[in-house]
Amino acid sequence: MRAWALLFLFLLGAWAQGGSASPPPDLPPEVFAIARELRCPVCQGESAAESNSGVAVEMRRLIAEMLQEGKTKDEIKAFFVERYGEWILYEPPKRGVTLWVWVLPVLGLALLGLGLFAYFRPKKPLPPELLEEAERRLKEPPA
Repeated sequence: MRAWALLFLFLLGAWAQGGSASPPPDLPPEVFAIARELRCPVCQGESAAESNSGVAVEMRRLIAEMLQEGKTKDEIKAFFVERYGEWILYEPPKRGVTLWVWVLPVLGLALLGLGLFAYFRPKKPLPPELLEEAERRLKEPPA
């Protein structure tokens, strides 16, 4: 009786697995180009193009379907932003608070350049009168 129950559960599992939608075997490179600009919602530090998670595979399949429907790259990205928020984009939009993400590195580099220039710029030579005075004081015996 146990063997029949195990066989029934095995066949039920196999039947449930067979009905799932699988991604197309060969996706066009445009799918991966768009998926590289989107984060994988369940992976850390991986794009939807790099990840092998089920969500990323489904995202690539959706991108392929939308491309076949004639949607543009911006429309596809807008779909995922609407679904997951702007967090899903690897490149944050250049407006609002995220504008600081774009401005601060440039501002930091400019400040670093100014600091390096100020540190390494050629110094003005001292006037000869001050140099002679300093030499004279060094040669005098201590009082």
